[in-house]
Amino acid sequence: MKRLLLGFGLGTAIAYGWRRVMGEEAEPQPSWTGTDNDPEDLGSVDDDLLARTRESAVQEQAEAEAETESR
Repeated sequence: MKRLLLGFGLGTAIAYGWRRVMGEEAEPQPSWTGTDNDPEDLGSVDDDLLARTRESAVQEQAEAEAETESR
């Protein structure tokens, strides 16, 4: 059993080493297409969120002023 596990371990190490020597990527690089995690789009998401927050703050302030005037 130990020889079997040692064989698998050595085989895996050799396979990964061979991939690195041949210049292939050890792990795939992320593809941002079709996801919401695109770093280039994060700025526009932040701007959109900031604009929504400002709009809702103005609306809440107007509602609060209307309530105080009606009392």
